[in-house]
Amino acid sequence: MVDAFKAAGHDVRCIYTTVREVDVLYELEKLEFAPDILLQQESLGCRVFLNGLASIDCVRLFWSVDTHMNMHWHGLYGSMFDGVLTTQKRYVSALEKVCTAEICWVPWMGGRLGPETGTEPGLIPYTKRKHDMTFVGRVSPQRPSRKLFVDFLKGNYNLNLVDGLNYSEMMSLYKQTKIVPNEALFGEVNFRLFEACSCGCAVVTPFVGDELGELFEIGKEIAVYNDVLELKDILDRFRNNPKLAAEMGLAAYERVLRDHMPADRGNRILDFAYGLTPRSIDESDNTFLLTQIKAVLAEAGDTTVTWRNVVELLMVSSPGVPRDTILFRILAKESMTSEFLKIAQTYVGNAVGVEDAGFNMAASIGSSKIGNWDLAKYFWFRYITRAQSNKVESPRDYAHLLMLWGRELSRIGITMSPGVAFNEDADMPTCASHCLFAALRLDPQNLEIYKRLDALFTGVAGTESLRLGFLSHLSMHYPDDWRVSADLGIVSLKVFRLDEGLAELSNSEKKAISACRQRFWVRKIESEVEVYLKIVKPKNMC
Repeated sequence: MVDAFKAAGHDVRCIYTTVREVDVLYELEKLEFAPDILLQQESLGCRVFLNGLASIDCVRLFWSVDTHMNMHWHGLYGSMFDGVLTTQKRYVSALEKVCTAEICWVPWMGGRLGPETGTEPGLIPYTKRKHDMTFVGRVSPQRPSRKLFVDFLKGNYNLNLVDGLNYSEMMSLYKQTKIVPNEALFGEVNFRLFEACSCGCAVVTPFVGDELGELFEIGKEIAVYNDVLELKDILDRFRNNPKLAAEMGLAAYERVLRDHMPADRGNRILDFAYGLTPRSIDESDNTFLLTQIKAVLAEAGDTTVTWRNVVELLMVSSPGVPRDTILFRILAKESMTSEFLKIAQTYVGNAVGVEDAGFNMAASIGSSKIGNWDLAKYFWFRYITRAQSNKVESPRDYAHLLMLWGRELSRIGITMSPGVAFNEDADMPTCASHCLFAALRLDPQNLEIYKRLDALFTGVAGTESLRLGFLSHLSMHYPDDWRVSADLGIVSLKVFRLDEGLAELSNSEKKAISACRQRFWVRKIESEVEVYLKIVKPKNMC
């Protein structure tokens, strides 16, 4: 982006650093530079936080690159700026709920072949490319769906699997590749899409939402799939008709040059910035936001943050619901019972924070963790009696309390926290899925928890491997339920288990026929995996 802004005639200065906390006012004074716009682009290697933003007299922007992995802190950090850019359009509304800055969708970008990408200029003719198919990416136990994706490709095609390349090496490899199958961890529009299209590859990418169609013309410039059946159908057509793949790769390459270059993103950023007025932000508010961020990151496993430091910072912050929500979580986790109870008692018998679900959940679950069951129930009831007018359910035990909070958080849309590893034994829940996972840990035979978890993750890209486990367990307890069997088959196809998915769908149809529910089975398959009826069923009927 620096070169793009400079090419457009702007005076640009850069602060390159791996220091975690940066005094931005001091750095600008060193540069002897007073900017009209300050833009911080998220660093994917190490997190960098700017201190002194409130003292900068200009438009302040933060570009959230991996929003889908860092929503748990980007909303807080973005509130220190005037505007936040996100590469993911579907996260604009989510950011607007948790961030006080203006939000703008600015997708990632491609690159021009040549010095800009560290490659030789120009495309290599499709027929002269060395590799039929390439996937560049890390395969690890932490990414089970990706492993199944790669295993499927290796078992059916001539896949070139590579990892550990720098940017220039990767782009040079893509230049020599005909087809690039893409995979997304959490339903995001990722770098791989733009990188491969920049090299004229035929890209087959998961359908992650309507924003894809705003970036590329589906069917002409890129191909999309929803499950392994559709992926196989597309890849087979490309293998049988190389001209089709070549035309798509060329169309994608031309679209990148036309609409997705750094200069295009620079213009979009400037248009957004020119429409903003610098906000008056109190430095103490920013200090508290940074303290909140440290607490959130510490809970997410960031080893550079110490609990003692966070608690010390919080204790000198202004008392109130935002501060005490964090303290409840930390003090309960660290078994600091007397400190926890001292704060909790200030909320007994009054209505302060009574409508705040996160606050009351932290107080309720935290009270249970320190062994005060009466206080745990008190904070549940003080919230739920205001939130619901119907009959209020009383928690029977800790596992049931977690289920109740999980249901309530799901109802109000606090469902999950992507990018955060949750330890059911040690961590405090922050969302519905955490509550239900913790409940399942305590009550592993409770089938209702499996059902709720499956319902919670239904339709959420990137969670299909979890659903596979829930549904596999439920299918053992409900062997004749055609719906469970059908869902298991559909999810199997979404995590690239082709043979298992087909077998399970066939079994689910037989179960539906036995239950006189075949027409309902057909409707379900038509709405969720229509390609099965178009490709598989006709073959079976021959």
